[in-house]
This record gives sequence, C-alpha cells and structure tokens, in this order.
Amino acid sequence: MSYRRKKLLALFCATALSMTAVAGCTGAKSSTGNVVSSETEVNAEETVAQSETGTFSSTDMFTERDLAGTYEESGAVYVTLSDDGITGETAGVAINGQTMTITAEGTYIFSGTLSEGQIVVDADNAKVQIVFDNVDITCASSAAVYVKSAEKVFVTLAEGSQNTLRNTDEYVAIDDNNIDAVIFAKSDLTLNGTGSLTIVSAEGHGIVSKDDLKITGGTYDITAAGHALSGKDSVRIADGTFILTAEKDGIHAENADDEEKGYIYIADGDFAITSDGDGMDASNIVQIEDGTFDITAGGGAANSLKTHESDMPGGGMSQNIERPDGENMPQDTTTDESGTSTKGIKAGGGMYLNGGTYQIDSADDSIHSNANITIADGTYTLATGDDGVHADDALTVNGGTITVTESYEGLEGLTVTINDGTIDITARDDGINTAGGTDQSGFGTFGDHFKGMDSADDETEETTDNEMWMELNGGYIHILAGGDGVDSNGDLTINGGEIYIDGPSDNGNSAIDYGDRSSAYVNGGTLVAIGSSGMAEVMSDSSKQKVLMVKLGEQMEAGNVVLTDSEGNVIVSYTALKTYDCVIISTAEVESGATYTLATSGTTTEVTAE
Repeated sequence: MSYRRKKLLALFCATALSMTAVAGCTGAKSSTGNVVSSETEVNAEETVAQSETGTFSSTDMFTERDLAGTYEESGAVYVTLSDDGITGETAGVAINGQTMTITAEGTYIFSGTLSEGQIVVDADNAKVQIVFDNVDITCASSAAVYVKSAEKVFVTLAEGSQNTLRNTDEYVAIDDNNIDAVIFAKSDLTLNGTGSLTIVSAEGHGIVSKDDLKITGGTYDITAAGHALSGKDSVRIADGTFILTAEKDGIHAENADDEEKGYIYIADGDFAITSDGDGMDASNIVQIEDGTFDITAGGGAANSLKTHESDMPGGGMSQNIERPDGENMPQDTTTDESGTSTKGIKAGGGMYLNGGTYQIDSADDSIHSNANITIADGTYTLATGDDGVHADDALTVNGGTITVTESYEGLEGLTVTINDGTIDITARDDGINTAGGTDQSGFGTFGDHFKGMDSADDETEETTDNEMWMELNGGYIHILAGGDGVDSNGDLTINGGEIYIDGPSDNGNSAIDYGDRSSAYVNGGTLVAIGSSGMAEVMSDSSKQKVLMVKLGEQMEAGNVVLTDSEGNVIVSYTALKTYDCVIISTAEVESGATYTLATSGTTTEVTAE
C-alpha cells in the first residue's frame, strides 16, 4: 500500500473523530474586547480545538471500490480498437462502425486506437467499469467517452498504461444531451488506477459529470477550452497527479438546483493548474485536507485587470460610503474590466483548508469565499492582484504558514480571528482588514458588510455579535503595508501572539486603525507597530497590558528600533523596513509608571508607561 493510500485511510479515521468538534466559542463581549472565553487569558490551543475543520467526512466521500483502482480480468470483455474494425463484440456490447455501445453491467478492457470513434455507455441502473490499457481515441465533434445512462461508471487506468482522448472541433449534438466534454457522463463517474490519461479538448471541457465526479488515482494531463474538471454535484479527489490547463476553470463544481451540492473535496494529490478563469471554483463548499497546489489564475497578479479607485502612492485613501447610522465609512471600490473571475481558489459557500502546500499567483483574490474561511494548517505562498485571503463573512486562521508576497490587501473578512500560525503580509493597502470592498465576481454577491451596524443607534447601545471585529489571539504576524497595517472597522482585540507592523509612511493611514465607534484592546502578546503619526490611534485604557505610543516629531529612516528599561535591559528590538515617525509598543514586560528609552535611527526618547 502506498504512503498516500495509508495516509488517506488514516485521514478517514481522524476526520470522522474531528467532526465532533463544535463551531466557534461561547465567549461574551467585555470591556476588554471580543475575548473568546470568560477566562482572563486566551488559550490558543483550546481555541483551535473548538474550531470547525470542515463539513465533509472523508469516510463518506469515497467507496472502497472508488479507492481500489483495480479490476478483475476474469470475466472481463477485452476490446481492441482499430480504424480497421473494433474487435470484442459480445453480449452487452454493440458495435456500429467506429462506435462501441456498452449496454450491460460488467468490466470492459480497451486497448488500441480510433482516429474517429466513440465509446458510449447506455446501461440503465448498471455499474460499468471501463479499463484503459494504452488507448488513443479521437472524436472530433463529440465525447470520446459518453455515458448516456448508468448507475455509476468507473474509468480505470491500467498500471503502466498511457492513454489519450481528444476532441478537435466544435461539438455537434447527437441527442438531447448537451455533450461538451471529452469524457461526458450523465451519471456518477469515478476515475482511478495508476496509469496516465492525456485529454485535449479544443472546443469544450475535459471531464464532466452531471452527478459526482471522483478521482482517486492516476496521472492526468488535461488541456481544455472550457473547464478541465467539472462535476455538477461535486468534484472529489482522493489522490493523483494533475496538470490542468483551462481557458475557464481548472476544477469546477456548480449546482444551481441544490444549494447543498456543487462542492469540491480534496484529500490529497499534486496539482499544477493554469487557468484563464479560477483555479478552483465551487458554487458551494471547498474543503481541502492535504496536497500540493501550484495555481496560476488569470495570468497571475501581474496580469490583474482589477482596478482600485483608492490606489495612490503609499496606499490609498478609500472612498467614503455612508453607514446605516449616517456616518461615513472608508470603503474601497473595485472593478474587474474583463468580467471574468480569476481567483486561485473560490467557494460560493464555506471554505476549509486543513493542510497542504499552496503556491498561488492570481489576477484576483488568491483564496476567496462568499461565506466563511477556516485555515487550520498548511503552507501558503500567495501573489494576487487583489486580496490574498478574502472571506465575505468570518475569516479564521488556526495555524499554518501564510506568506502574501504581493497583494492589494493581505487578509480580509467581515470578521478576522487569528489564533495561531505564521503570517507574513506585503500589501499595497491594508495588511489585515475587516469589512473590505465589494466583490461580485463569485457565484453570489458580496456579503452584507454592514450587518449588525444598523442596530447601533447611538454609541451607548450594545452592539450585536454580527458586528465587524478583529481578534489576534496567537501566532506570529508581520505586515508590510502601504495603507493601514491592521484595519478593523469594529473592535480590535489583541490577546496574544507576536505582531510586527511596518505601516504607512504617509499621514493618510496608520499602522493600527479601528472603527469610529469602536476600541482597540491589548490584553497580551507582543505588539510593535511602526508607521505615521498623522492618523495614529491610541489603545483603550481598559486594555490589560500597558501600551507605549511615541510620536517622534520627525521622520526616522528605516533601521533598528530598540526599547530598553531603566537598567539597560532590552525589552524590544525590531528593524523597521521603512520610514516612520510613530512607534507603538506593548509587551508583558512594560510596567505602569516605569520609564523606558526608545532608540530610533540614532535618536533616543524617554517614555513613561501611564
């Protein structure tokens, strides 16, 4: 048994156990911010344990036969394909010229070449297994494999086999079904085995199932004018190697008739996806357990057609949009001139990323959900013309390593909670932002960024749980931002972790920003925020940890920023990456009433913690 197969079986058991975890926590809002428990200090490990890991259990995604990738030779029908004539006609098989139609349940083993032919499955309520053992089929204007009717069809790639299917011209209707893929199935379809399959679709999709599309093994090299892989109810991948080149989406799942379907589930695999549209696109949920993903969507960040009206040197001033309470609120407006969605991974529903290694270069958001995103683990290197990670609703990071090398905004959600992980963000505008800008390039429209705000008729009224807010509870975060370093359009609460911010040098933004009717609390952890003083905001007096804010009166050059106590002990040492005139520092070692020395680019300033 292969390492991945063993790992997948272990994952089945682990996922089944993890589904007992509850979603979210039961903490109440207090004078020190949106704390996630009633305890004085936040336990990041407990917070992670209570987080959602996904909707689907691995044990429900694949059957044993899906995963096996084997076939019984005894009793199988052997068929040799040739332009001179197909051999292997028997009961349950009809041959008409270069077209072979399977009408009965069984295993059918194919080899040979057809320069213009087709395999059709027309077997109501039957399970049919098609084995490819060095097959080459061209069907110019229809599907090389057409599953017209069946309970389920397996396409198994024989060990060591190299198989090719292709379409070369526009699809022409042969019945009432809209056949538009090289492999087109009206039933559930599973591809497995250990061989390889090359698909070229000059005018349509690569592989399409109008029910569930499952792939559990094999090597696939697909070039398509449409989607490379598409399943109406779902696309489920247990393992395999995938080289997908698509003029639309690399992997696509969409069901407009059933909102609980249209999802993508990936347990493992190696993926190299180049798409003119989205790398992966589901109208419902995307859940990924593991795998290696190299995705270039829409030509990558350098090819972004999305414009931001707030763009200007040093990070822009956002447009003002009127809030439900009559106040104006910064809001960025974005447009995509092409009208094509070019995201790395996109979900119309929730997204759960539990592991894997991701290299994503996308013209639009690298990771996007029209609902919630939970990142439990994994390694992410993201370059994007817009947001690195964007959730219309809640964005939660419980672990992993996230590096955003290029973005307009790094992480964005209606609410943002970071419990653990290593995060490094480079952004032209905000590093981490709650609320964010409108985005209607997904299956649905952007979430209601102002929900809950209309309940606050005055500053004394209790806000709702749906209000925008940001919680930083643990992990390591570094931000290099042209706009605000962190921008919470509600409360900002820092309970732990290490947070280092190189904010803007201009006075139009600040290293830390939060809503006009909100507060910022530092209850634990280490915070070093470097930026401009023009719009610098102080932390709440209700914070459990002391905060030093030093406005230097002149711009300092990039370089070392060192805070020492009265005895010369180093409390904080950080290297600023850009010019600044304001420093905000908070650590557990800063004590009320004590005097400290801040050294910045050759100057020293004494400051006392109030």
